[in-house]
Amino acid sequence: MADTKKPHLTEGPFQRVGIVDNFYQASSFIPMSFALVTTVHENGETGIGPHALLFPFSITRPHSMMLLSRNNSGTAINLRRHGKCALNYMLFDRNSLQGIANMGFPGMSLEDKASANPYTMMDSPSAAKAADPQFPQIIKEAYQVFECTWDDSFGLHEKIDAHGNAYDGHFNLIIDDLLMKEQFVAGIEKGEIFPNMPIFCGYRADRGFWFAEHGDPFTIPLPTVEGMEHQAVHYMGNRIDERVSFSKQACKKLTGIPLPFMQDALKEIVAQAIADGVTEIDAIYLEKINAERD
Repeated sequence: MADTKKPHLTEGPFQRVGIVDNFYQASSFIPMSFALVTTVHENGETGIGPHALLFPFSITRPHSMMLLSRNNSGTAINLRRHGKCALNYMLFDRNSLQGIANMGFPGMSLEDKASANPYTMMDSPSAAKAADPQFPQIIKEAYQVFECTWDDSFGLHEKIDAHGNAYDGHFNLIIDDLLMKEQFVAGIEKGEIFPNMPIFCGYRADRGFWFAEHGDPFTIPLPTVEGMEHQAVHYMGNRIDERVSFSKQACKKLTGIPLPFMQDALKEIVAQAIADGVTEIDAIYLEKINAERD
């Protein structure tokens, strides 16, 4: 039988690659998501800066994203001035990628970047943010938007790296509001509907910016680990409503609920907790509501 393996698969030996600045794209292959970061320029207009070095930082309260930006970029300058931004995540659209690349290239004037913008700007749905001249507009075509405020308590911009440069392009962004187009909300838990998210494959000096489109997402079943059933309950319960959490002891008491009915049962408990003004559902509170039902 003929060998059908493709030559770019990983049978060959490893070769050391020199680690240079911007190693994530100059010395390696790292697929990345990216967002169009909107901030307010000194003239009061909203500007857009595409950024791939942007990732979840604090996954518990206060929830935040870490943004790395050139310290002299418009985004970094505006953030240091106002401390406010919006992270706009876009659907894959091949026709818009040239505009995104143009907006991300250093040295272009604000006028040229504005003319390269293929999207529609709109005010925040938050009345307070829409009325704030320091808070940027968001992009109407985005599938999700994180509205953020810079938390400078880390003082990263006051620290110096090995080259004597300040870390003034590192921003811990507290997520004030997370906005999502309604057609994708159900997919957060069910996983049946995913936005078609573009993938940034880095900048290569001889050709420019590289992008890719992903295929259909698929699922891998979770392993069954005896004694850890409450972890699934804990995960499901603590994602229902940001105002209410489940203790681990409470979750252990709920593992007997059949999985197909678990989500609805947890939502019912959360609704009762909200009505009672309870922010943490513990074993004692579960006993209380069970006694009331009996």
